[in-house]
Amino acid sequence: GWQLGSIVTWRSGFPLNPSAGVNRANTNINVDRPNATGVSQSLDNRSTAQWFNVAAFALAPLYSFGNAARNSVTGPPGFTLDFSAHKDFRIREGHALQFRMEAFNFLNHPVWGLPNANLSSPQFGRITSTSGSMRQMQLALKYTF
Repeated sequence: GWQLGSIVTWRSGFPLNPSAGVNRANTNINVDRPNATGVSQSLDNRSTAQWFNVAAFALAPLYSFGNAARNSVTGPPGFTLDFSAHKDFRIREGHALQFRMEAFNFLNHPVWGLPNANLSSPQFGRITSTSGSMRQMQLALKYTF
């Protein structure tokens, strides 16, 4: 009489715009794009300490717009598995007790957040957060009548 359920979420990385972090074009927008240096931004061994090649971007000259493409950086992929199990116990006619167990991110796999894409930041190219919680479990009893 047990019922099982799951939700699987599997995604590729989200696109991300690199930004200069300073007002180089003198537009007072403060979201100027950096220049692409021609170096590939992809790395063979990505890690949270360096998700993309930071040498692929440089500040644009003063009073000019950067030429880095929109969405030129891709964030990390993600995978989560949510799981639930519940069972109804009949007590008497019209009365039941339900036991429920739910686990979110059941495999306790980290889903990394987006890397820092601000060229003026000392954390440029690093991932310093997760985009979701680690494993969370909850138990419940429900009496229906």
